[in-house]
This record gives sequence, structure tokens and C-alpha cells, in this order.
Amino acid sequence: MDIGKLRYHIATRKKVKEGQIGGIVSIKSLMLTLVDMSDEDILSSQGLSELRKKRIVRLTEEAQKQGMLLTYEDLNALLLSSVSTLKRDVSTLKKQGCFVHLKGRR
Repeated sequence: MDIGKLRYHIATRKKVKEGQIGGIVSIKSLMLTLVDMSDEDILSSQGLSELRKKRIVRLTEEAQKQGMLLTYEDLNALLLSSVSTLKRDVSTLKKQGCFVHLKGRR
């Protein structure tokens, strides 16, 4: 395993009846880059907020390339940031013209 890479598992569920969720249908494993060589430079020159935004973009793009979309809860588990902070960051990224693909977000 590469340094900075992480295997992240996402369970998918199937809806059985309106309003009900069935059991786990499958588990998809993703290889995500949690720490990149440029992270230290970004942290020292631009700060923690910018580093978190760069990681949000990197993680969501890598997941999408592997055929999955992350949720805010996934990002919360990966980045150890509150969901409200992540939502603010995604909103800021959107205003900057960078669309972040997340599950459940239109």
C-alpha cells in the first residue's frame, strides 16, 4: 500500500418497499489518497481550511473516478471535520467554480 493511500469501504443498500431500506447489497472498496506530498506545502502557505478543501476535492474526484460518490458522512469520517464545516467548505468551493460531486447532493 502506498504511503498516504487508504482503502475505504462503502456499503450500498437496496430499497425494498417505499420508505424501507433492505439489507446491505454490496460493499465497494475505494483507494483514496488521504495524504499527498503537496499537503504540507498547502498547510504551511495557505492554512488548514485550504488544505481541507483540497482534500475534499481530491477525495471526491478519486471516488468518482472509481464509480462511487462520497457523502458528507464519508468526508466526516475521513477528514475528522464536522458535517457543518464540510458543507461550508463545499459551498465555498462551489462559489469558486469547483463543483464537488457528493452522493445525495444535486
